[in-house]
Amino acid sequence: MKKIFSLIIMCLISATSLLAQTNPNRVLITDKTGNTRGYLAERIDSIWFAQIEGRIAAEIEYLGFNTGDTGDTLKIAVTRTPGCEAFRIDCLPKNRADLLTTEDAIANYLDQGGSEYYWQDFTNADMSGYTFTPDVEYSIITVGYDKYGVPCGAERCDFTAPKKELVGDCSIEYTIDEVTTDKITISFKPGSGVAGYAACSYPAGTVEQQFAMMGPMFGFTHIGDMIKAWGFNNTGNATNTWENMDPGTDYDICVQAWDKNGTYADMVIIPVTTKKLGGEGVAEMTIEIGNFGGNANTGYYQVVTYIPNDQTAMHRDMLIEKEGYDKEWNEEKITEYLKEDNPYDPSWNQYGIDEAYWTADPNKEYIAFSIAQNINGEWGPLARKDLKTPEAPQSAAKKSGKMPERMTRQTTNGTAPTSLVKSLMKVKSDKVQLIAK
Repeated sequence: MKKIFSLIIMCLISATSLLAQTNPNRVLITDKTGNTRGYLAERIDSIWFAQIEGRIAAEIEYLGFNTGDTGDTLKIAVTRTPGCEAFRIDCLPKNRADLLTTEDAIANYLDQGGSEYYWQDFTNADMSGYTFTPDVEYSIITVGYDKYGVPCGAERCDFTAPKKELVGDCSIEYTIDEVTTDKITISFKPGSGVAGYAACSYPAGTVEQQFAMMGPMFGFTHIGDMIKAWGFNNTGNATNTWENMDPGTDYDICVQAWDKNGTYADMVIIPVTTKKLGGEGVAEMTIEIGNFGGNANTGYYQVVTYIPNDQTAMHRDMLIEKEGYDKEWNEEKITEYLKEDNPYDPSWNQYGIDEAYWTADPNKEYIAFSIAQNINGEWGPLARKDLKTPEAPQSAAKKSGKMPERMTRQTTNGTAPTSLVKSLMKVKSDKVQLIAK
């Protein structure tokens, strides 16, 4: 061990010598979560190492939940491990806590939060300062500190806030009025106790997944928050039509009602399947080459129109640089590629005529491909169309090479967004208290 310390000290001495030569005046330490802490070099007296045995953490036990006129209170016990001098504690929605996937991440979250230190164990404490949404999962988290004030082990305990009794009849009656290949029309009749309700469409079985992704980003603690934010909203009898739906696809129309106090009722899920397109014959595609446009500043594009025959239920289209195709692809590989499902690309499955705007370079050879399925899911032949873009006054920057991206945008109408970037929104209360009983 002494040899290791001696080696470390030698490295620090060498580093200090180098610092003196290059005149930097900051000492920086970056942890595994990517956070950097800095010190003025002139204020550092010494750098040394210590060995602490055992796990340093504050273990949590959830004992119960009380609600009253003054707010919500958690009953908990917190026990420090030997060597744990103090701890910090917080409570947050479980969908946000799930993004803190390591002990390092939890420790960093609490260490950066600036909450109070506690220097004792609690056998029956009241934890207050929060307002909890009924029937939502939450997580209590702690980080333990050693005698040097270093944040160490993290602990987590999950619980569900109890439901609150609804005021009045908060049921929702509905009728499915019409379902076509691309539209769903439903009429709603709320109960007398419903202060408001919202309805939003999702691909069947995905609402929980959408909530896990969107909740932390937008601060949603309950699925109802998400449906209210993006869905069709009303307070009385109403009819809504969801448009631009995919043919032959299963959907869940999720309906969330709430009472006059804003308490959510149980969510209602209405399963609906849109009608299929096409027939049982051979599904075939025709490809037409359209305009080439754009400029060197905004980028160039090539319009390609993919036209299905009347037997086509769904088709998939692409454009590839001929140079890249000649090096890495052939028609068999293209066919296999297009037959693979891609749930992360909202433009992957196409229905009806597809007028695609592809990013493309001037004076370059491309190949457009398309393949279609009939109503029985049987694939037709691969369609191919070779093209060369015209000259342009000023060439655009070269793309990397394979499949150009579509220059299109998605819109929604009471329909869940298809993709968004995840991030963690830190939600804290400045009035959190832990009181021993």
